[in-house]
Amino acid sequence: MSETTYRFRGHTPPSEGSRMSVLEPAVEGTVATLRLYDPIDDWGGYWGVSAKEFAESLAKLPTDTTEIHLHLNSPGGLVSEAVAILNQLRQHPARVVAIIDGLAASAASFLAAGADETVMGRNTELMIHDAWGFAFGNAADLEKYSDYLNRVSNNIASIYSAKAGGSTADWRDLMRAESWFSAQEAVDAGLADRVEGLDVVDEDLAAAASFDLSQFTYPGRNAAPSPHARRATASARAVAPMPPAEPVENINPPKEGTAMADLIKGLRERLGIPADSQLDDDGILNAVDAALAARQEFTPPEGTVLMDTAQLTDLQAAAEQGRQARQEQIRAERVSLVDAAIADGRIPLARKDHWLAQLEADDEGARTVLASLAPNTIPLTPVGYTGGVDEASDEDRLYTKAWGTTEKKEA
Repeated sequence: MSETTYRFRGHTPPSEGSRMSVLEPAVEGTVATLRLYDPIDDWGGYWGVSAKEFAESLAKLPTDTTEIHLHLNSPGGLVSEAVAILNQLRQHPARVVAIIDGLAASAASFLAAGADETVMGRNTELMIHDAWGFAFGNAADLEKYSDYLNRVSNNIASIYSAKAGGSTADWRDLMRAESWFSAQEAVDAGLADRVEGLDVVDEDLAAAASFDLSQFTYPGRNAAPSPHARRATASARAVAPMPPAEPVENINPPKEGTAMADLIKGLRERLGIPADSQLDDDGILNAVDAALAARQEFTPPEGTVLMDTAQLTDLQAAAEQGRQARQEQIRAERVSLVDAAIADGRIPLARKDHWLAQLEADDEGARTVLASLAPNTIPLTPVGYTGGVDEASDEDRLYTKAWGTTEKKEA
């Protein structure tokens, strides 16, 4: 199988004179300025800026440099070279401020996001996307290379997550969509800290390269849809990040057997961080902060009573028993009320269940209606005469009404 990682091509190569402005730092007091206005490529020279060339530029900085201003105008390039440049800056004791003068796309975007502070110039753009590459071979070869590209993309997403908060998976979604951000959109998404107007720059140092963006899905922010970005909140930044699928490797770990190595090992064990995790020092410190915050003594609000689980369970069981007893009491009272209404002739016996249901549905209303009914509305005494030789029967009464006498005529 053969494979190659994507290299940007098609840009107008800068002249050697203009490239010297990239490689030669400008120093004023303890602040140094570097300008990366080209693609990022391991070939270097005519084709772009390599990690080796960038290391040579850093080596030229005075030892008392306290801040590095890295001005960027680049379509990105080789991921491994950009990661190497980013780690060079991380290892430098000076504070790094990335300033986007034009475009920070692809690998240049995570180089900017990895700085201590990221500043978007007015009218600038930033773009993120999944890692690209080319490979050929059989199915197993291509599957292997697909896994490799996913690991690289997860690694890149972890840099955006560390800067802006959110999960690696969320940033992968934005990367897959090839998301373009205007200056303010980058700030809103948390990828940059602020938008600032640029100072006047010597025209000899201005970005002269005209980048070919045709290799991207969208040739710039104006042609791209609005990114589905979200503002990173302070709480998202405070939460200890979960180790990403492919974290940025700490290329300068403490040597085994040293006091620092033993301390870090102990912290990992106590925090439950796997030994093979590449979580860097900042990530471990964030995890310590989160663990300490979780162990802070809880002070309940005034009037709150704390109890253990067994006490709560017993209290809940007693409350349920009391509730059931009260329901039975109410039921018996309603039955008694309906029976009394039947007994004094306010409602018929056949409507007993109906009135019990009414009391269940609307106790107060049903009681009011029952109380308003007059006693003996339903007759309780027998009508007519029954039994006895001297008493007329109902049949006799009907006959008398019709014929005027109780003596029946002979037929």
